[in-house]
Amino acid sequence: MAAVIAQWRDERVISEQTMLRATETVGRYVRRLERTGVHRFGQERPEDAAAFVHAPTRAGLPPELATMHARRTCLRMLYRSLRSRGWYDGDPTLDLVLPPRGVLAARPLTADEAALCRMSSRMGVGAKTLRLAVCWALGETTAVSSEISALRIRDLDHPRRPEAVQLPGTRRHDPRTGELTAWGRAVLVRHLDALHAAGATPDTLLAYRGAARPGGHVGQASVCNALGTVLDLAGLSAEPDVRPASLRHWAGRELFDAGAPVEEVALRLGARSLDSAAEDIALAWREAR
Repeated sequence: MAAVIAQWRDERVISEQTMLRATETVGRYVRRLERTGVHRFGQERPEDAAAFVHAPTRAGLPPELATMHARRTCLRMLYRSLRSRGWYDGDPTLDLVLPPRGVLAARPLTADEAALCRMSSRMGVGAKTLRLAVCWALGETTAVSSEISALRIRDLDHPRRPEAVQLPGTRRHDPRTGELTAWGRAVLVRHLDALHAAGATPDTLLAYRGAARPGGHVGQASVCNALGTVLDLAGLSAEPDVRPASLRHWAGRELFDAGAPVEEVALRLGARSLDSAAEDIALAWREAR
């Protein structure tokens, strides 16, 4: 467990607040397994994971839906990390289905889910080239898929150690500056080192490698597929209220929860109305003002 927690911290996939919550949740899960005679990963069954996710709270009450989702996500984070270290490649939560968290078509991801997706972006096809992680990192800046496919090295605020990226906008979104997360910066630094070693120029595309016009519908579809692959690797693609757009909606919600007024969130999302921005981040903003 200590090695997994250290990995989460070293790779910057998780905020300190989320780290505390995930560590506490995973610790309770491991202790529960030990009480039932499971002392090594691989011995547990899907029923063990399901029992933990549905277990009553400390007050003896049935868990809320959000709590069950959070528990399942933390377990998936644990098993993704075990797999990445070559310790165990199973996941007893894969077939653990929960009701959707809400009624939105593309709700914001939770902080736990965003961390799970960061871990998952380094798994599966494309992991060695960092492409999935790069697409995800750029999506964390509030970029939509067509913007991601059009971004070049020259759009970064620094060609090797970027902290922000200039987003070009679309027919529905205004141009704006997107800030990379700490994890996203680490991913881009590695990616840029590889690009420059291969002779990259300021015009080199960051995420899209197809022959079609960057920013067009083919490039947009390519990036959307990459984001969808990450969600699939994270076990979230079957959720009826999770879509690739849930990533940028999470980024906007993070800004609001950190204290940004809805007007600023709208600007950072490139939204052209407060109502659309509020809907994106699942906010009843007229009551929140």
